[in-house]
Amino acid sequence: MTIGELVDELESDPRWATERFSADIAACHSVLFSAGSSRAEKATAISAWMAENQPCWFGKMEAKARRLAFCILTENDIERGDDHVRAAIQAERLDWKRRAASGESHGFLIVVVSERVATARPNGALQRLAQRLCELYLGADAIDEIHLDDLILELDANGVKEWRRWRVGANFFSSQGDGRWWRDHRIPGGIAFSMNSVGHMARNRVEVASRRKPELAARCAALPREKLAYWALPTAMNTIGAPVQGGTRGTWLAKRGEFPEDRDTPWFETARAELRMLAEYSENRYKGLYHTDHTIPTVYFNEALTSREHVSERDDLFFTYLHSASDEAFESMGLGIEWTRDDRTEPTDRDSDRSER
Repeated sequence: MTIGELVDELESDPRWATERFSADIAACHSVLFSAGSSRAEKATAISAWMAENQPCWFGKMEAKARRLAFCILTENDIERGDDHVRAAIQAERLDWKRRAASGESHGFLIVVVSERVATARPNGALQRLAQRLCELYLGADAIDEIHLDDLILELDANGVKEWRRWRVGANFFSSQGDGRWWRDHRIPGGIAFSMNSVGHMARNRVEVASRRKPELAARCAALPREKLAYWALPTAMNTIGAPVQGGTRGTWLAKRGEFPEDRDTPWFETARAELRMLAEYSENRYKGLYHTDHTIPTVYFNEALTSREHVSERDDLFFTYLHSASDEAFESMGLGIEWTRDDRTEPTDRDSDRSER
């Protein structure tokens, strides 16, 4: 079915007959659903919302720095059909990759802005719409699986150009998460896919610092790992958050020592000062109610799961790609893989090196 036909299949959520969106979401909607708002104004409104309300610290930093790239899709875009939507996504995606190559952006959002979509029931019809949008973006639509994009960063090593490539996870967000147990993945406007490369961001920070302080250039080979371990890791752990009695977060940190990976190593002793209060929690795994790497988790679309108590807890969620060379995703998502212009193979989610554990 086309994306337009799938929007037509959506059912209005009876919840909104008696409830209202959270104040922050409603304020953003006043811009997004205004007929007079341009795409740029819609993107600015979403970015401003993310800068204050996005639980992901990496996304929040990108939003505050205005480095996020956007593809805003309106109801008019949907009406123009799949070919138009695919072309719009790919044009903005290409622009994002160009900006990312010079370090100007690390994150990309594809957002369908539609009041009809935003107020639809989170059921099978909405899931099928999410799958179709993902297919138009990445050419894949499987549920409960990891789908990846990729980013290149251009480096200058003593006047010699080099390139590294990172794999980038895609994650679903939607307005339906507002007020539900998976509110961590709420967003104003409708439905969205968010992509953010922590490894790409960390390496770019190293490059910027090296240009400002030439004495760091000699240490550059080691700095990317240090940046991931001592900056990206605690930032990622803060994003997940410490467990709180009666908390509403869909993910939380686990006490250090719960997992076989939690063993005192020279690396951990060195990192302990950087982790500070986080050192009591595992730097290897965390717990949650959904798989944070799955692009389209089916639990979001199961209306029978009305509260946290109805969802099974899982602990197969890993931080190790940010610091452990034994993690198969450490190089491709953390350090980045050396890339040359002769490499013309376009990676897809099917060559993912971050398989299920």
